[in-house]
Amino acid sequence: MKSGILQNRISSLKRRGIIASSFPLRHYLAIFVLVSLIGSCTASKTPTGESKQEKINDVAYGTDPRNVMDVYLPAQRNVNTPFVLLIHGGAWVKAGKENVRDIQDTLLNHGIAVASINHRYANTSDVHYSQMLDDVDQALNYCSQHALAWNTRKDGFVMVGASSGGHLALLSAYTTSKNIKAVVEFSGPTNVNDTTLLNYASKVGLIDAIQRMTGKNYIKGAPLDIAYAQSSPITQVKNIPVLMIHGTSDVVVPFSQSEMLDRKLTSLGFEHKLLAIPNAGHDLNMNDLKTRSLVLTSAVDWVLKYGH
Repeated sequence: MKSGILQNRISSLKRRGIIASSFPLRHYLAIFVLVSLIGSCTASKTPTGESKQEKINDVAYGTDPRNVMDVYLPAQRNVNTPFVLLIHGGAWVKAGKENVRDIQDTLLNHGIAVASINHRYANTSDVHYSQMLDDVDQALNYCSQHALAWNTRKDGFVMVGASSGGHLALLSAYTTSKNIKAVVEFSGPTNVNDTTLLNYASKVGLIDAIQRMTGKNYIKGAPLDIAYAQSSPITQVKNIPVLMIHGTSDVVVPFSQSEMLDRKLTSLGFEHKLLAIPNAGHDLNMNDLKTRSLVLTSAVDWVLKYGH
């Protein structure tokens, strides 16, 4: 039926002298098909040329099987739209991007582009904090390289992470040569060079994860390897706006970890905020609707304020 309509339109154009009567009909049909295919290649654009919302899952940003990310791109985005690199928690040794989907969806719904990554897990042999930072850097490079195709910014990303992902978000922002606009971290450790934390981690069964992350063993009473200081965000600080959100009753990563970084940044006059969630544990009491709204709204506001 569509072919018949097309033939009628072509016959009408011939009678009106707009196209040559001698030109074969099949050639016009071929041209029509070609134009249709070209139009389908720009499906990510609206008729007015504005970008549509896109979700691109399991994008390989590196060669390791763990080097994949989910890229969420908001509608009507441009090169000034804030772009977040989101890092999951899991004590550096487990979990994945699916565990921070709620944060990713929230950011997207507020017009923020988000690449949520998986990274290699820390182990006892060849993957420690340096290698995980390399993964973060590779993901940032991939996003920069695809800025034109995605209609997104090439640099000036915002780092966001939860728990161990918060640690990596801070450490990456502080140690990379790239332009990082801001950081939002939820319940992350900031100072693994603190023996009080290490003794506590030994007591609650978390020291193995820290040793895998640093690549060095902790022996109580012995001098700490330099890797513990080098992998601590508190020893690497730069003047990047940081929002820390932490529960005051966290028994996984003590609230004192955020207090330490808060004091350090305050002493240096660096822009930051510590949002304490009273009586909340490591999960920030996100099952409470009021608390959940406070946490997510605060994160969104920080990204929108500093991420442009």
